[in-house]
Amino acid sequence: MITDTTTPMRPSTTASTTQSPRNYVIQWFRAIAIVAVIIAHTCPAGMWTVVVRPVVNICVPVFLFLSGYLTKVDGRDWGAFYKKRIVRVIIPYLIWTVIYTIERGNIAKLPNNILTAGGASHMYYILVYIQFVLLTPALAALAKSRYHYLGWFVAPVFLIFYKYIPLMGGYQLTAYAGIACWNACLGWFTFYYLGIMLGNRIIEKRYSLRVLVVLYIASILLQMGETYAWLQAEASNPGGVLKISGLLTGALFSLIVYTVLQQGRFEVKSRFMLLVGEYSFGIYLCHVLFIRLLKLTPFYESTPFLVNAVLVLALSLGLCYLGNKLLGERISRWLGFK
Repeated sequence: MITDTTTPMRPSTTASTTQSPRNYVIQWFRAIAIVAVIIAHTCPAGMWTVVVRPVVNICVPVFLFLSGYLTKVDGRDWGAFYKKRIVRVIIPYLIWTVIYTIERGNIAKLPNNILTAGGASHMYYILVYIQFVLLTPALAALAKSRYHYLGWFVAPVFLIFYKYIPLMGGYQLTAYAGIACWNACLGWFTFYYLGIMLGNRIIEKRYSLRVLVVLYIASILLQMGETYAWLQAEASNPGGVLKISGLLTGALFSLIVYTVLQQGRFEVKSRFMLLVGEYSFGIYLCHVLFIRLLKLTPFYESTPFLVNAVLVLALSLGLCYLGNKLLGERISRWLGFK
């Protein structure tokens, strides 16, 4: 969704000779991830959550893995890195927080929404991403150190204290603690850290794609079981990624992405998927607005599941594509369309 701008990650769908096949594959996986985001956010509650969410919970893990994978840490001007990466996302974050706050009709909450990603539930991702950008030098140092294995414990230990202990103890975190944990990068640490490790060849392993796919399917079944248990326990957000089985599924799919990229044999032929990948950041920012607006219409509640997801994707992609064509590259970047 968000990449290092030193890497050409916005291929033209009409000029294939200027981009490498590898970059097309990355855009294709971004398209898969943003489609998964929309399916997750339009998925009905109850047993639909148990069946569908474990399948599409690869969405945010893929975005974070690719961001880490495309981040080169050797010989880096960290000041320029911070400026480029953070400015790239902070302006769209502020603009869309204003939009979502106005849409909710309570502009007085704008300062709080900016600080806590409270404009819309999905805006937390921007704060998580900024945290990872700021921590990248430290993560690179940890990855290269003799204590690199400690990085794999961060997310599971965080989830034990954030999710499992409160659930088993039958109590909830305080409002401030809940907001802090929701916006913290720690639960997502595995995916960005894995991307840093593999993208910079700090660890360099060859994985059997067939074995990874089998393990990935098994992890989905495991996640379905855990999601059902969370649903029965009336836990908040039972279908979310942030549980141990969700970490396993996201990590395995990230290894599938890495293996496909390393093998270099996958050929992307769908221009539509390339277009969706190209505008994935903008689609992420605006799709919840379309969900909210569609819920005000008389027909949305009766729209079948997946049809509503297709509708939201079409509207979001249309806004980003037309906005880019009409407003130009510079303003489109401010708005986060690309």
